Amino acid sequence: MLRFMGKTLREQYEKAQQLGKPAFLERPYFGSPAAPAQAETNASQIWGHINAGYLIAYEYTRWWKESLALRNAAVIGDWSWLNKTLVRGRDAARLMNYATVKELSKQQIGQVVYTPMVNAAGKVAIEGLTLKLAEDEYLFTQSAGLKWLEFLRDKTGMKVSLEDVTPDYTCYALQGPRSTEVLEAVTGEAWRDLRFSRFRRTRLFETETLVARQGVTGEIGYEFLMRTDSGRAHELWRRLREVGREFGLRELGFKAQMIGHTETGIATVIRDFLPARGTPEQLRRMMRHWMSVEELECMDYPIEEHFCSPAELGWGYTISLDKSDFHGRDALLREKDHGGPARRLVGLEWSSEDMAELHAAQYGDAPSAPPPDLPTGQFRVFFLKVLEGGWASGYAYSPTLRRMISLARLDRAIEPGAQVHLVWAGFFDEPIAHIRARVMNLPFIKRQRGKDLAG
Repeated sequence: MLRFMGKTLREQYEKAQQLGKPAFLERPYFGSPAAPAQAETNASQIWGHINAGYLIAYEYTRWWKESLALRNAAVIGDWSWLNKTLVRGRDAARLMNYATVKELSKQQIGQVVYTPMVNAAGKVAIEGLTLKLAEDEYLFTQSAGLKWLEFLRDKTGMKVSLEDVTPDYTCYALQGPRSTEVLEAVTGEAWRDLRFSRFRRTRLFETETLVARQGVTGEIGYEFLMRTDSGRAHELWRRLREVGREFGLRELGFKAQMIGHTETGIATVIRDFLPARGTPEQLRRMMRHWMSVEELECMDYPIEEHFCSPAELGWGYTISLDKSDFHGRDALLREKDHGGPARRLVGLEWSSEDMAELHAAQYGDAPSAPPPDLPTGQFRVFFLKVLEGGWASGYAYSPTLRRMISLARLDRAIEPGAQVHLVWAGFFDEPIAHIRARVMNLPFIKRQRGKDLAG
């Protein structure tokens, strides 16, 4: 029975990847490996859909309580939908080093490296984490990873095998200041010697599990990559929830997930920039998954406006131009010679007075700019023009900061402390509103994830 459950998940996943076939008829949706446990506490009874098939619990308690638990105690969130590509073979190390702007030649077994990858024009095509499992064996985690690595393998002719193992592993993220306490209570093992961006293997519920010290929230945290073929992955989720309750842990629903990204100042694909893969026409067709038809028809700027180099997104530190070669190197070298990108990633703290007026206008009789969605709809394309030059994105109400905040790619001349004006709405024929915002250095909330826990 357990083997059957694992086989069924892979079969459902493979069918769900047939994007040209009709949904619900030939292309199914399915719960993540944790779904049996999540169904017990998903009080919203709403399941968000992401990444060709996966259904994720939307809101367990209330989204603001879940967001506050991330900063004050701990949360467990589900990122199992992230694609996972296994890279093996004699040229595996060469391919991964060629694929990314980051120098990987010194990566150690057991180490996790953040690896942006760019197209020939130096714009981010895909970005994710690369785990070195063994010599000539890597795991790359990000949506569309398989297709991009296949493209580079075919381009270079390197001898590498690539396998989509997405349904074979969970990706549960245990995050927050008390996450280490929860992990040690669940496993009965000591973990404080595990450094940031390192992983080690253990067995939980008689199942191989890789535990990595990682997290996009900025908090101390861990990710569980547990094999799903045993059929016991939902037991791990349930155990984390039950043990974590003593430490104030809450389950983090899909509705609140992206708040942490904005608070910690990390740009997210689709939400803050667009993937520079394929032609603009191909991407425009793909965007029907993230925008309504009428929104697409109202776009009055080229899609390429949201293709960004790593430096524009705050990842300039990852670029290793002294590497002999990597895909897109020449374009990034030209960008450096021109003084860097024209825009840079900053934070915006929106005017509370202007937001209060916007909310109040919803209750008057006169037409008004549309109401804000709290939190903003996760992976929806929603870029806001900044009158002084640039774009705001990924807006979120932060229950921790008690402010509306967002990321922004602004012209380099705009300094922290400056006031700018956002154009709220504009997709339709609705009235617009101008929202004042103060430019801030990122992150909004100090990152703790690299903290030394062994001392």
